[in-house]
Amino acid sequence: MTVKTRITLFIVGAGFISSLLFSIVVFYESIEQPFVLLDSQLKEEAYRTTGIFVKSQKKSDAKLLESFLLEIDRYWIEIYDDAARKAIFQSNLATSVRLPQVNPGSKAIVRPLVSEKKNEAGQIRNQDMPFRVRTLSIELEGGSFIVQIARPMEKLNEEIWELLFGILAGLLFSALFLIAISRFLASKILQPIGEMKNMAQEISEKNLKLRIPIGGAEKDEFSELGRTINRMLDRLQYSFVRQRDFLFDTSHELKTPLTTIRLAVDEIASLDNENLSSLVRGNLLRLKNQVLRMERLVKDLLNLSSLETLSTIEVKPVQISELLLSLAEEYRFLADSRNIKMDIRFPKGLVIQADGEKLNRAFSNILDNAIKYNVYGGRIELTGNISSSGLMVIVRNTGPGVDKVEISKIFDQFYRVEKSRSTEHGGSGLGLSIVKRIVELHGGSVQFESEIGEWTRVTVNLPRPQDKIRT
Repeated sequence: MTVKTRITLFIVGAGFISSLLFSIVVFYESIEQPFVLLDSQLKEEAYRTTGIFVKSQKKSDAKLLESFLLEIDRYWIEIYDDAARKAIFQSNLATSVRLPQVNPGSKAIVRPLVSEKKNEAGQIRNQDMPFRVRTLSIELEGGSFIVQIARPMEKLNEEIWELLFGILAGLLFSALFLIAISRFLASKILQPIGEMKNMAQEISEKNLKLRIPIGGAEKDEFSELGRTINRMLDRLQYSFVRQRDFLFDTSHELKTPLTTIRLAVDEIASLDNENLSSLVRGNLLRLKNQVLRMERLVKDLLNLSSLETLSTIEVKPVQISELLLSLAEEYRFLADSRNIKMDIRFPKGLVIQADGEKLNRAFSNILDNAIKYNVYGGRIELTGNISSSGLMVIVRNTGPGVDKVEISKIFDQFYRVEKSRSTEHGGSGLGLSIVKRIVELHGGSVQFESEIGEWTRVTVNLPRPQDKIRT
């Protein structure tokens, strides 16, 4: 799970829980408030009904009571004489619906079963209608009355359900809004991390001078992280430069002593001295071979070190056809000694802008490997073509091949697939590293493909540079 997703889930979760708690409080208050209002209306109506009933009884005004019954047809009302404990007044709705008795001073919600035949008032829409009931003790003009008053709650229930659906819809909308705004905020929060990641991906051993940009006035966690990474890059650059300089200086210092040793060994071995036994001559020959191997290794190290220090190369027109054909002729004698056939299919007259000396070194290493790591009586194919995008040269040879798990490491410095075989051929593990560096300096790419026990193919792609190549 990405950090952006975690931040989004955290913001959405926190916001949703807060909205849910707030909605519960609002829902509870919204439900309680109508009951408070309804109870207040029931109380007022109970006192008003009792007052009109007492007034009509004193004046013996039947018409007043009859007109009042039509006015209160929405209410269920029964008035009891507190002394006689009998009903002295009923509203039209009370004659149609029977409600259980509720103790004075109490409130309740009841659901009586209503007969549609008795529902003459037309106030009940179904037979399981809830009523809000309230019973009050009222003393008025010397009389004491018990009034039980009620009102159907059908509309109130509908309003509560509408409120509930409204709150749920609001929660859903707020969740969607939180997801959108949290993803936007997460993107803004993580933007510096993304910029650091992109910059870090561009930093390699070839451009260790690059640093992560940091705002001077900013002093947050991201800027501190950037400064820490930059300090780490400073240390890496310093170590890399020291290592490269040490390698170059050491190789340069070893070059002269090794040459001196080789010349001395040659001179001793060439003497016609009867005192030198065959064992000594054999040891001198082995010593000479090892010195030659060390000289090649030092030479490769110097070449690689000099290439690593370059960031640009000067290019000029190069007859790439002549260069490759000349190299093929140089290596033909070595190929013939192992009965290896060379098939050259390369058009003549191809000219590219490049550094001819460095390309000669690169393709020389490729052809040298194609012969060394081939089988007796094998085959080498050298093909190439040029297009608007650039030059492509393919060197394919038969041989033991390289396992797929090894291919990703084939261009690493000092990496050798079969160390015993590489040592036998004098390999140092730097040849393909030098090839890759030279091709990269030309702005190109090199691919290595192989089928174990069958063949190996090296493909070099070079663009058409104009004047200079920068890496």
